[in-house]
Amino acid sequence: MRRTSLKLRFSLWLICTFALCLLPSQYVNGQDEGYLSEEALFEEDLDAPTQVSDPLEGLNRVIFRFNDYAYQYVARPVSSVYQLAPSSARQGVSHFFDNLRFPVRLTSNLLQARISGAWLETRRFAVNSTVGLFGMLDPASGMEGLEKIDNEDVGQALGSYGIGEGPYLVLPFMGPSNVRDLIGLLGDRSISPWVEPFSILDSEARMIYGMGEGVSRLPVYLELYDQMKGSAIDPYSSLKSAFMQYRRSAVKK
Repeated sequence: MRRTSLKLRFSLWLICTFALCLLPSQYVNGQDEGYLSEEALFEEDLDAPTQVSDPLEGLNRVIFRFNDYAYQYVARPVSSVYQLAPSSARQGVSHFFDNLRFPVRLTSNLLQARISGAWLETRRFAVNSTVGLFGMLDPASGMEGLEKIDNEDVGQALGSYGIGEGPYLVLPFMGPSNVRDLIGLLGDRSISPWVEPFSILDSEARMIYGMGEGVSRLPVYLELYDQMKGSAIDPYSSLKSAFMQYRRSAVKK
């Protein structure tokens, strides 16, 4: 019986790990999918800096190919099963996990002295957690003065202090990032009460949370990722350029 329980826990941990990791780091941070949009990939912004420090390009490309394989043969089957659920149910799940990211958004706004943004996030969380049935619905967006604003994370807060982005990185499973955003991701995890290292949940609850959040983001990401791959001559370079321009734009806002 104990062996069965251990196998179950290990299986859940494995699923949770893939579900969370088979996403670019800023997706796990709750960012929208803007940097994979057609506008980000194909619009030419003459005012945006185009230089990207990529001293690890050889290694990054190897990891990029590895991630591509993992997306196709691990993430895609999981996403296909998830999409069998009604769209209304999937939307509710997305709202639920987005609502739970309130501590990260609140802290990032406070770190940037955006008091109005922090207060707005607090009011939205209060409304959606009550009237919105624990965040499954988003009634706040339909209320005057409570419309959704751009997500914030610790990586953006670090950028607002003038901390450089550092070299471009492609992380195994997690995709595009840079040194500053990697540090920001660790900060996000430290702030969130739902994930390690300072989680208020037990190990099984953390696994369920991680699995649910990761899987809920897969369909949109994979669709945009396919569009990028199908249209780009060099997917690696296109993704790098789009990601870095998107993050630089997010820091400037």
